[in-house]
Amino acid sequence: MSNLLQDCYAHGGGLVKPRGSDECITISASIVARNIQEVAVAFEGLSVEVCIVTTDIASPPTSVWAYIEEYSVEDGSFGLRLRQKSSGRKIELYGKNQDHLLAFLSSPRVSGVDSHMSNLYQKDGFDDYVLVSGAAATDSYDVMLFNDGVGLTYLLGPTPDTAYRDAFRALTEESAPTSHARTAHVHFDTGRYREAVLSARLAVETACGGRGTDVKRRLADAPIDVAAAGAALFRKRNVAVHEGETRIEQPDAAQAISAMCIVLAYLGSDGS
Repeated sequence: MSNLLQDCYAHGGGLVKPRGSDECITISASIVARNIQEVAVAFEGLSVEVCIVTTDIASPPTSVWAYIEEYSVEDGSFGLRLRQKSSGRKIELYGKNQDHLLAFLSSPRVSGVDSHMSNLYQKDGFDDYVLVSGAAATDSYDVMLFNDGVGLTYLLGPTPDTAYRDAFRALTEESAPTSHARTAHVHFDTGRYREAVLSARLAVETACGGRGTDVKRRLADAPIDVAAAGAALFRKRNVAVHEGETRIEQPDAAQAISAMCIVLAYLGSDGS
């Protein structure tokens, strides 16, 4: 429901007036309990229908996990493009970000971290990936086209500092953990809870050295509360990457960011 309300608000800021029925969410379900302040319904048989008439409607953000495909071009050189993990659909991004996107897709090879991120170039598996988020202009069986603009983001994960880029990175130089932590808060504030969890985990990974094994090594002798926070964040990250029927909701993202802060504070206190 939290994600539904965020998506509704993204449609031009609709569903915010307390009176009138031009815009509404219709919920059909069996009533379990009710009083003057609250109506509780059963989840079984629940159906929800949204009616929004607000103008200047914008598409809610969509997130896809992608891999980098290298392909031959006519002059014998190689091009780079994104395809969705598992399905193989083409991911297309147009506009002013095109040059930056090509530099971004080249960065693993240029920095030399591609040898540690082989799954980044493979269709199956989520060990390495490019996470693309934004408003989709076209979403068909063979291609997904994202609109260009401030809402479009793409990040590499998991990743060491040398390959890290995303659309929220500050113009001034900052460390990868700081960038990921700030991005986690930005995603949370804009209702992108799945991306907030992933960014929170990336902040901890980069602070520990780059990958999950580094986190285990750095937190091996950590206090109980820090170790528990690291384990909780790892579980949230796995749900965010591999989620099926279960969605990442606002409380999940809040818990992930809280766990991130605990771990980063510990790493900072021991000289990280």
